[in-house]
Amino acid sequence: MSKKKSLGHNPLAYSTRSHASFDFIAPSKEEGTEEEDTKKTAKETASYYLESPLVSKIKQIANKKETSYSAVVNQILKQHLQGYSE
Repeated sequence: MSKKKSLGHNPLAYSTRSHASFDFIAPSKEEGTEEEDTKKTAKETASYYLESPLVSKIKQIANKKETSYSAVVNQILKQHLQGYSE
């Protein structure tokens, strides 16, 4: 192994005695309740040709709400379609 100093901690560079521990690595996914996981709706990608002024307006709304463009489009379509019954 190199004698150069590292900027980080490498647990593999030390002995594997009883004091060695790898529990410093946080889990990459937070565990939520199963109920939260089942509430997520499946999403699909859709491509539409929209008028440029409309796209600009939607982007302005997204920036103002500090959210994504697709989230604004999704919300607008949901609100509009609530008036229609199947």
